Amino acid sequence: MRILWNEIKKILTWKVLLLLILINSVLYFFVIEFHIEHFPNGRPALDSYKIATQMVDKYGIDMDEDEILDFKNVYDAEVKKADRYLQSRKEFVEAGIGSYDKFANYSWENEEQSALHDKVFFEEQVDLFFELQERSRLITFHENRKVYPYPSNATAKQKLRYEELNTAKHYRVYTELIIDNFREFISDVAIAILFSVVLVISPAILKDRSRQLLGLQYTAKKGRQLYLTKIAAGMISTFVVITALLIVYFSIYSLNKTSLFFDVPIHTFIGNYAWYNPTFFQYILLCVAAIYVLGFVFGLFAMAFSSIVSSMVALLGIQIPLVAGMLIFGLKPLLSFIIGIWYPQWLVPTSYSVMLIVSVLFVVYLTTREKRRDIVN
Repeated sequence: MRILWNEIKKILTWKVLLLLILINSVLYFFVIEFHIEHFPNGRPALDSYKIATQMVDKYGIDMDEDEILDFKNVYDAEVKKADRYLQSRKEFVEAGIGSYDKFANYSWENEEQSALHDKVFFEEQVDLFFELQERSRLITFHENRKVYPYPSNATAKQKLRYEELNTAKHYRVYTELIIDNFREFISDVAIAILFSVVLVISPAILKDRSRQLLGLQYTAKKGRQLYLTKIAAGMISTFVVITALLIVYFSIYSLNKTSLFFDVPIHTFIGNYAWYNPTFFQYILLCVAAIYVLGFVFGLFAMAFSSIVSSMVALLGIQIPLVAGMLIFGLKPLLSFIIGIWYPQWLVPTSYSVMLIVSVLFVVYLTTREKRRDIVN
């Protein structure tokens, strides 16, 4: 245990921790901060968020046909308020947009109507009209499901899933704003964490190899089993780094105040059909689990590569294509849309299984090689 603890301390040095803080600070301010500081991002996003909170408070985590009808009745009542507002403004009546229907369908070629329309939205920023715009969008999206029950390019299996959700009356009624914001946030957090893991774990074994300490270490009582201890220390360090960063980043994410939606099934958010039916909170936990798996895989590969290359430059050269490939091609299907219906149902479990098996077998091979390695030459 003492040897394991010493190996962990060799990995998590104060210099590495300071570098970790620096790297994550830079990534936060350049990549992640936007998803916190600008949520909701202006209007009508602010009104979309406001209406979504009202809907959850009033209707709960899902909506049936009666509740959707009530939502439409509220919209009709709000339209009458807008009619009265426009009728009270002489310039709108004279311009021919004295009702909300005419106002919403104004002619952009008519300079007077266009100017008055912009005045309401950009100068006066009347809340009522922004809210009506969002309510109308939600109603239209719900009604379109009858015309377009599933995409034209859906596979047979995807069509069955769409029909299953529609038959069960699982309607997409809540704004996509909340879950889209989380997807963007968790993707950027994953990037920061994977970079951090590679940064911390990469030098673990290379450092001792470059100082020609492995041969000396293997002559000790622990013998060549020390290699496995180094791997264990790397995995524990990976867990510590991932956990610490997740705690920090999710503490910051809590400022978005999305906990009201934690019990909402993700298939009730617009544009979020999935193979399974988790709640928003369960989806968050699934993404966290995925980050841990990816972190351990990259940690294992980092330690494995650290055992075979001769310099830090070569070590980074091997890992950069691996990390870049994951960020460009793998992060979306394996994290952001981990259960999304747009990808084959087998893709995610197969991909994670292959990555874990390959990384573990690679480490097993290197462990066997270390046991047989000639320390004299």
